[in-house]
Amino acid sequence: MKNGFQKFLLPGGGYISKDAEEIPKQGEKGKGYKPWEAFQKGIGKSVPLMLCEVKEKITSVFKTRFGKKPGVVSFAPGRVNIIGGHTDYNGGFVLPVALKQGTYIAGAKRKDKKIIVYSENLNEKEAWKTENYEKEESFGDFIRGILKFFPFEITSGFEAIIYSDLPMSSGLSSSAALEISFLYFLMGLEGRKIDKIEAVKIARRAENEFVGLQCGIMDQFTSVFAEEGHLLFLDTRNLKYKHIPFPNIWKIAVVDSGIRRELRTSEYNKRREECKMALKAVKSLYPEVMTLRDVSEEMLFEARKFMGNTAFRRAMHVISENQRVVEFVEYLGKMDLCMIEKTMKLAHQSLSEDFDVSLPELDFLVEAASSLPYVYGARLTGAGFGGSIVAIIKKGKEKKFAEEVEKEYMERFSRKASFIFSYPSFSAYYEYTS
Repeated sequence: MKNGFQKFLLPGGGYISKDAEEIPKQGEKGKGYKPWEAFQKGIGKSVPLMLCEVKEKITSVFKTRFGKKPGVVSFAPGRVNIIGGHTDYNGGFVLPVALKQGTYIAGAKRKDKKIIVYSENLNEKEAWKTENYEKEESFGDFIRGILKFFPFEITSGFEAIIYSDLPMSSGLSSSAALEISFLYFLMGLEGRKIDKIEAVKIARRAENEFVGLQCGIMDQFTSVFAEEGHLLFLDTRNLKYKHIPFPNIWKIAVVDSGIRRELRTSEYNKRREECKMALKAVKSLYPEVMTLRDVSEEMLFEARKFMGNTAFRRAMHVISENQRVVEFVEYLGKMDLCMIEKTMKLAHQSLSEDFDVSLPELDFLVEAASSLPYVYGARLTGAGFGGSIVAIIKKGKEKKFAEEVEKEYMERFSRKASFIFSYPSFSAYYEYTS
């Protein structure tokens, strides 16, 4: 056995059970621990072997760049939201799932206070001192945001490389994956433990207050609390959640439209403000209402005269979408394929017509995917304004799905789509490499 994940590698891939006797203990600063404990019980009963090759590569790249082996390697998954668009910052319900794709960080301490971070995807390097947390409008802002709100002293500088197999700006939460992966890396580097809920709040605060994107809590929460083989049914008002089994005869397909969007300069924050306007109008009649989650359609119609038509349509989407999330979970439990497909179709229509976050390309991809007999539902995912759609498809149809959808998309828009296929994956973790 060399180091890292190699000791878990089996011929042909797969998983080693948490209870397998052949998994050795590994020393953590003189104390024995088992690798799955670093996952903070976030991955169920198995250790993820799909990460072996990537970890070996990122370890090798770090050694080449800095002339030494990394001390800590971390991973945080991206996420795709099956249903529940733009409800999380309105106190509503969401149903995301972690992807097997995500963000990896490998690094080691320095003897001084200098921080050097290299992005393999961007081929860019940034360097600063530990006490410097100035915003620079670069990828380093996500790192500096976490450093600023880390609740413990940063005892030394460090060198780190970042690699992600998530496409950026595609609606798959690449920013939250970076934040959570770095937070877990920092926990390992400093030998500190942070409560999972607190980790979610730190990462969200970094994105809201430092980076400047007023996102909800879903992305960071999914990255930390996901469970392999399950969807995450989350009530964003009280953060209560339930893991919903995902049928192993299905696969999650993500189709990237190739249209990038920059949320910090897009209309994302404008949508939030429009929701607030609708809420304010309802509160003028019902002061006890705290979020749009508390508003019924009857209450919204009653307050319609106190808000513009745009704010009304934004609120109507949120109210109806919350109901769709609850219904979707019910239909999934019954394996009611007809209603599952119908609910996702209605969700997309609402996002496109009432919330105005779709594009012709996204509408076309949803229609093209939905027309295939082995697809059980499709809708745009993420914030919209570009990015991706998500579809639930029959396992084994991945290649056929990609070929058919890509052909139609190219013929219609002369644009190439890209595809990710995944089964619900595990949550963030870190591991010591030696």
